Amino acid sequence: MTLTVKAVDAAKPREKAYKLTDAHGLYLFVSPTGAKSWRANYTAGGKQKTKTYGLYPPVSLADARKAHAAAREAPQAEVAAPTFETVARDWLKAKLPTLSNGKHQIQVENTLERYAFPLLGSRPINAIPRSELVTVVRAAQAGGKIETGHRVASRISAVFDFAQDTGLLQQHGAAGLTRVLIARKTKKPMASIPAEEAGELMRAIDGYEDSVTRLGLQLLAHTFVRVGELRGMLWGELKEKGAVWVVPEARMKMRIPHVVPLSRQAQAILATLRKMSGDGSLVLDSPIRPGHPLSENTFLFALYRLGYRGRMTAHGFRALASTVLNERSGFAHDVIERQLAHKETDAVRAAYNRAEYLTQRRELMQWWSDWLEAAQRNDEGPKRASE
Repeated sequence: MTLTVKAVDAAKPREKAYKLTDAHGLYLFVSPTGAKSWRANYTAGGKQKTKTYGLYPPVSLADARKAHAAAREAPQAEVAAPTFETVARDWLKAKLPTLSNGKHQIQVENTLERYAFPLLGSRPINAIPRSELVTVVRAAQAGGKIETGHRVASRISAVFDFAQDTGLLQQHGAAGLTRVLIARKTKKPMASIPAEEAGELMRAIDGYEDSVTRLGLQLLAHTFVRVGELRGMLWGELKEKGAVWVVPEARMKMRIPHVVPLSRQAQAILATLRKMSGDGSLVLDSPIRPGHPLSENTFLFALYRLGYRGRMTAHGFRALASTVLNERSGFAHDVIERQLAHKETDAVRAAYNRAEYLTQRRELMQWWSDWLEAAQRNDEGPKRASE
């Protein structure tokens, strides 16, 4: 029984690789990643080898049959392996669309073009020994560029994995390349003040001169979202008459829309910003570049000017909120984690929790704003939610 185009199109990835046979030994190899390649096994020198005629759909069923027929007529001829750059370009075509950040897409491609292609690009991918790969990644790390070396090693390994998945290689020596590199430096957590200093910080922010930055910092403190989520905030994202803010998935780290119930204090801050923004769509419109959001470092530099360099970052509001809410609020840990938009490791639990806890989260956000306000006044603060 021979294959049909319909059957080839319908072949879906499975947990393990499998093949669909055609005539005369030709078969379609379907990898767990979903890549489909045309292959045929043959024997040379007493050993079984595999020829690969290309990926589907670039190589159609008809083209694969023609290539296989030609190979059968000249079985002694070896099929030349593609170069590293050819395979890497195919990998990029498959990989880049999965990266939602345009800047990251450019970085991935540039890494290969700058560090890998000059030395490896023209070499057949099946003829590159591990020793040469080690030389390339170590050179990329020269001059103290530790992170660059690790990125180059990771992407070269991914290209070789892709070549193996698509049948160009049976095995390769690019695995574990990072072992030959200087280890990455352990990232220090973002600086964040202790809870006892929150009131002093809020009073300092209240006296900051630039009004848009001041209000932005206050809103960041009361919502404890990530800076990128807040910078791009649009008036059209407010729901329920301004009581809820829905951050779209495009700005979320986990690529899942995030619901932020807005406390009375947060709504008051937004009302002031509304008067300042006029007809603009951005909540935090840049005074320097109207029509553009505040720059990435605006909040960080403002904290520097307020005397918090090395002690507090814009991201630090998330750590502060997490500490206070977990230690003092009485709200369940799952509710707090959901509001922080942290990744849920259990898939079933994550699907359930995304739709849950909204009532508790409204109460949590109001409790947090009341706590911040009380800290600013040097008051005792709200009671625990369980009291």
